[in-house]
Amino acid sequence: MIELTRTVAFGQFINNGSTLSRMDPRTKLFCALLLIALVSFVSNITAFLLCLLVCITIQLLSHISITFILRTFKPFIAFFIVIFFIEVLFYQNPPHTPLIWQWTIFSISRKAIFISILTLLRVIFLYYLTSMLTFTTSMVDLTDGSEVLLAPFQRIGIPTSALVMVMVIAFKFVPIFLAEVERLIKAQSARGVRFDQGNFIQRTMKLAPLMIPLFISGFKRAGTLSIAMEARCYGNHKGWRRSKRRALHFARFDARVLAFTLTICLITIFANIFAPF
Repeated sequence: MIELTRTVAFGQFINNGSTLSRMDPRTKLFCALLLIALVSFVSNITAFLLCLLVCITIQLLSHISITFILRTFKPFIAFFIVIFFIEVLFYQNPPHTPLIWQWTIFSISRKAIFISILTLLRVIFLYYLTSMLTFTTSMVDLTDGSEVLLAPFQRIGIPTSALVMVMVIAFKFVPIFLAEVERLIKAQSARGVRFDQGNFIQRTMKLAPLMIPLFISGFKRAGTLSIAMEARCYGNHKGWRRSKRRALHFARFDARVLAFTLTICLITIFANIFAPF
């Protein structure tokens, strides 16, 4: 039986009372953006090792089982492998680069393998940081923190509140759609359809008929949600402002985390520029 809600946990909030889950959402969002930009910038092994040190620190502070984290990577292993081989085979090697293997437009070199490994590490780090942000931050906190950080753009006419709400609803719909797909798969399995048999194409053909009821259910949920928001007078007319259930507080621990993140970012950038490898 396919258990999507257990293998794909992206967008789920784990309220285990950890240090990270109690942090100010503004601090978590700002630090996450800094780390995501850092991972996108670094390009050598030393810098990636420093990023790994940051991820280990985040893992210890989150109190989330490493087994659970590794299980969330399982559905994307095939995607990671495809990225690696595409990067290796289609890498544009500089002139006079020694090649290990070549056939027509395809080639493999040591430099291509090294660059592909760094690209794969970058993708894994980005997925991990984004997942940890959603694991340790509730949707309400994510909304409130994002609105505060993007509030300056409201002054130039950008509807930040509406954009943040759309983003958060999209994140929230991920586990909802996974639960809906799992429910449809179990209903079809009860009628004798075996989704765990056959090759990749045969399994895909079995899943294709589920797309129509899935989209119908999604549109119904979206319609119900819009009616509920309109009934609560949610809008963006002049003078409208969404109220908050609680105020956000920037504590001493948040300042320490922010200082640590800025420090590690500067050290990693320095290592990325001056480290020999």
